[in-house]
Amino acid sequence: MKKLLILLSLSALVFGCDKHNDDYKNNIPEWHPYVPEEKPEEEKTEYTLEEVKKYLDIYGMKHQLVDRYIQGYTTASSLNVSHTLAKDGSEHYFYITFNGNTICGGQYKGDPCDPGFNELADKFGDTYGPHDVVKMEDYFIRATINNIKYYLYVTQGDYDDSHKEGSLLNDLIESNYQKLFRYEHLYMGDWTRTLFNYWHLPLQEFNKLEEPVIGKYVSLDLKCPPKAGTYSFHLVAESEGKIICDQTFENVELPARKE
Repeated sequence: MKKLLILLSLSALVFGCDKHNDDYKNNIPEWHPYVPEEKPEEEKTEYTLEEVKKYLDIYGMKHQLVDRYIQGYTTASSLNVSHTLAKDGSEHYFYITFNGNTICGGQYKGDPCDPGFNELADKFGDTYGPHDVVKMEDYFIRATINNIKYYLYVTQGDYDDSHKEGSLLNDLIESNYQKLFRYEHLYMGDWTRTLFNYWHLPLQEFNKLEEPVIGKYVSLDLKCPPKAGTYSFHLVAESEGKIICDQTFENVELPARKE
């Protein structure tokens, strides 16, 4: 009997030890190598002009600091108008350039300028600080500051069912002009970038604009008629109640409109 008790005690001891060992093994956490926590890299916020220019030069564009972007302000007293058919035959373009007195400024920072130029530049918001770069063009950039309203009439032929001979065609015309865009926070810190892009507006809306027109010309893009034919046109342009253009274009052959 005594021997039996001893055997039972030893069995319990062995079983208890095995269970303890199994529990211990099951609770040992898996080992992983220590990986130091990565700190986020601080974003650079200060850049030199040379760094900005180097970045922009990738796109083949020259940029620099300026006092003003517009180099001259013109008050148009007359217009030069030419016209041509679009290559795809969908529209007929009337190209308009401006003649008149121009008050000039310099192209580069610190250049001298005509009396009154800086006042005009301030009026139209053409001002630049130490973190503004502009895209430099290869020609004199000017703005026409007297608001001009355009009216084109068909004087020979019925243009379509809604525009009989003698009708105003402004609702069939889209204006093509240029305006400034300033990009805030140009990719790199506090720098901004300015350039101009082409812009399109229906002529009826364009005639309501109260802002300078930038660039060498404005284009009035007339939709071609539904039927091919020969037409004559009369263009009138006025500014501040004065007629500055009154021109007729005779016998213009146009193809049918491409829908």
